[in-house]
Amino acid sequence: MALIPEDTVEQVRNSVDIVDVISEFVGLDKRGKSFLGLCPFHDDRTPSLNVSREKQIYKCFSCGAGGNAFRFLMDLERISFVESVRKLANQVGIILPESESSSPAEKDTNDELYRTVEFARKYFRHMLMRHPSGEAARDYLVGRGVSESMMEAFSLGYATSAWDGLLGVAGRRGFSAQMLERAGLAVPRENGGYYDRFRDRVIFPIESHTGRTVAFGARALDPEQQPKYLNSPETPIYNKSATLYGLWKNREPIRSTRSAVVVEGYMDVVALAQFDVRNVVASSGTALTQDHARLLKRYADGAVLVFDGDAAGTAAAVRGIGAMMASELEIRVVTLVGGEDPDSFVRQRGSDGFNEMTESAAPLMDFIFGWVRSQEDLSTSDGKTRAVRTVSEIIAHAKDNTRRGFLIQETAQRLGIEEAIVIDAVQRATRSRRTGRAATDGDADSESASFEPGPRMERELITLMMADDSTADKVLEQVDTRHFSNSMYRRISGMIAEARREGRTASAAALLNRSEDAGLAGIVSALSMETGLLNPEGRIPLQDYLTRMQLNSLVARIAAEEAQQRAAGAETDPMALIANAGNCSPTGTVQPKQRRIKHKRLVLSAISRKFPC
Repeated sequence: MALIPEDTVEQVRNSVDIVDVISEFVGLDKRGKSFLGLCPFHDDRTPSLNVSREKQIYKCFSCGAGGNAFRFLMDLERISFVESVRKLANQVGIILPESESSSPAEKDTNDELYRTVEFARKYFRHMLMRHPSGEAARDYLVGRGVSESMMEAFSLGYATSAWDGLLGVAGRRGFSAQMLERAGLAVPRENGGYYDRFRDRVIFPIESHTGRTVAFGARALDPEQQPKYLNSPETPIYNKSATLYGLWKNREPIRSTRSAVVVEGYMDVVALAQFDVRNVVASSGTALTQDHARLLKRYADGAVLVFDGDAAGTAAAVRGIGAMMASELEIRVVTLVGGEDPDSFVRQRGSDGFNEMTESAAPLMDFIFGWVRSQEDLSTSDGKTRAVRTVSEIIAHAKDNTRRGFLIQETAQRLGIEEAIVIDAVQRATRSRRTGRAATDGDADSESASFEPGPRMERELITLMMADDSTADKVLEQVDTRHFSNSMYRRISGMIAEARREGRTASAAALLNRSEDAGLAGIVSALSMETGLLNPEGRIPLQDYLTRMQLNSLVARIAAEEAQQRAAGAETDPMALIANAGNCSPTGTVQPKQRRIKHKRLVLSAISRKFPC
């Protein structure tokens, strides 16, 4: 991986505002000196992400995630430290020098995939907008009401009918067929070689929620060509269950209205944008998932699901509702009739007609029971049994007990049955989901998940050191960082010492540049958020911390010396041990057999009384 000089990393970090960086993905509200929002790293229902503009760090006090702007992008986009620095540098116009030690073999694999997909996006776009072979595709889009400016806005493209159109051009630009295959753009032939996955199709680039092109959707121009829609396969950079088409471009309208419209097709998103309906997203050729819902919850309080009127569309709505309910979004549903889709609807009735339709969308339970009645005969016990099972499997996704209780009550009333029956069905559905489910997204796998806070004195001392470089220097003059009793605090104090030796600041945000450990990043962020210690009126004098650390260090050395002598079979003298450990001369003689352990207890007791934790 290419190396970036430390001073350049610091320049980038000092040039960005973490509030601006995180606001691209999470809605933040100002609370005092900090900003609060829903944490994107776990299924957050109440804002637990705390962002400090002053310290340039973030911390979630629910799941433990924390760090600086680089760490946020690393964890959110699953990219390397170098990639995160490069991305922020591009945003602020800083040119990064490449280290002489870098080579193609060292470059991050995901970065190569991103470059490959981005090259393909530009190629497809050129073929649509500039190449004669794209004329038929342009005519098709214009016939669907898509203007040239909208083609540009969504970076629409065209894949020619050639079997190796992209392969040939990409190969001449240094992109191997194997890399194109990994990016989902080429397919291996049975007898050797490769061919283009997309041929004679309109191309819809799919962007991640961070704005990077990760995949493509494609629509056939020839009515006889099957399948009609073809999507990229999943790759190391593309997870269709966690990607919503249009979210990156439409995130601001969604955030401002606090509502999202979810449609089925890419063309629906583009067509609605043409009519200035922009709070719209589409799933990437899959049923809605909890990850989709979690993404939307960052920007919206509610969502309207708009589905085609055919049976498949309605079934898709039902499959997605459970996942959407888990996010606690307020869900409403529209089912189009007469074979219409959002594209045809908005072209016939305009944006006003479409907005009126979504505003009058049916509440969630009205839709569910309308669908259940169309599928089951509720006058029979078998029909009611199947209906209870269907509805209970949806209710089981609800995480809030109060909401779940109201849903159970409503179900019982609508079906004319006892609440106990619905409660039992929901409990069974819940157990079934838990039994078949792996660890939840909120489960932490880092060291911070089981991390104990450690001695309060050490925690507070680390906090003061990160808050002020001169304080750090004073501490390091008198305290050996190896004598912090907590292993994580030893690591952090060692990082502080290294920074000060090299003449660098030891602030929390700067220390986070040097760590790839997510657990460590979370702890550094948590310590830095302990602002109460920085109030001079309530602060314990620094010298008290230092004296206590020195005494603790002395006692630790005494214990180590005593253990060493015991192991050697030698008789121990407490005063000699103190002299050796403290590098001073003994002041008197003591009977070792009578005073050996007692003296140590007295020392510890005196220290504890004088400097209570």
